Amino acid sequence: MTRSELLAYGPLALELTWDAGWLASIRPRWAQDGETSRIATAHGRALQEAFARYVAGERVTWPELPVDLAALPPFFRAVLTELARIPAGETLSYGELAARCGRPGAARAVGQAMARNPWPLVYPCHRVLAAGGRIGGYGPGLEMKRWLLGLEGKLPA
Repeated sequence: MTRSELLAYGPLALELTWDAGWLASIRPRWAQDGETSRIATAHGRALQEAFARYVAGERVTWPELPVDLAALPPFFRAVLTELARIPAGETLSYGELAARCGRPGAARAVGQAMARNPWPLVYPCHRVLAAGGRIGGYGPGLEMKRWLLGLEGKLPA
C-alpha cells in the first residue's frame, strides 16, 4: 500500500512516498503559503525533526530510514553510499565522485545516478557539481540547489 506524507518547514517542503513500509521517494519542492506538515509515521516525525533543524541552518545527521538500497544496481548503490559521505558545506565534482566509487571517467554515469536519486537531501546530490565548480543540474531546480548550497555555506563559482 502506498502512502504519502508532507514535511513543510520554512521555504521548503518534502513529499515522502512510502510503499510497503519502505521509503520509496523524497521529493523536495518550495513550500506553498500556509502549507503544513502531514505526518503519519515515526520515521516521518524523525525526518521532520532533522529537516526543521537543517532548514534552520544547523548541521544534522539524517535519521536511519527504511530505504531499499539492495534493490538498486550496484553502481547506483555505490554512488549513493559515497554521496552520503559528503559532509554539509563540502562539494565534489561528478568526476571526483566517480573516482571515489572506483570508476574514474564515469562522471556521466554518476550524473545519471544523481538524476534518478529517489532520496535527495538524505543522499545529498545537491553537493555534486559539474567540472570547474559549475552548478550542474538538480531535479528540483537550480534555484533550489543554489539555496541548499548557500544554506550549507558552500556556493559554487
